[in-house]
Amino acid sequence: MPEPLRSLLRPLVLALALVLGLAIGLGFAAPGPAQAAGDDVQLALCKQVLSRMLCKKQNDFGYVGKAGDGIYILTVFYASKNSEYLCAVMPDGQLIVQDRTWHAMRRVIPFTMDSEGKCFKSSYSSSECPVKAAFTVCPPKTAQDAKEQVKETFWVRPIPKILEEEYKAMTAQPNATAPASTEP
Repeated sequence: MPEPLRSLLRPLVLALALVLGLAIGLGFAAPGPAQAAGDDVQLALCKQVLSRMLCKKQNDFGYVGKAGDGIYILTVFYASKNSEYLCAVMPDGQLIVQDRTWHAMRRVIPFTMDSEGKCFKSSYSSSECPVKAAFTVCPPKTAQDAKEQVKETFWVRPIPKILEEEYKAMTAQPNATAPASTEP
């Protein structure tokens, strides 16, 4: 490569590297897997954790709005008045919950993602609430997901069972080659 061209490209490459480094350092790069999961799943995770934290049903929580990317505002009637909670789903696998009404409560709850990056798993439990089991929050199944699951479960069955079902289906249908009955 000629020296004048190399001297022109060197500052351009350095500037591009600096911009990419700043973007990654400030978090402007591609979203993490937690942000890629979608608002519905993140909101469901927030409701699940808050329901365990306050020992309330998930339906008791109302969605107020979104304060930022992955930060949700939820409301519930608690301690004789409506309380608002901020719930932030962080890309590093932490869920931060803070009470906006009382400002005294702030919890950090770890969560993990499944291998496909669709479902959140956590094992948070509160001493006030009797439900202690781990939970998983996944997006609702689409029609395409249901079709794929049917295809997968079809071949998991034993072959004799598949052949038996095919035989029953064949014998249940009238034979098209047999002569039709002429009796009244």
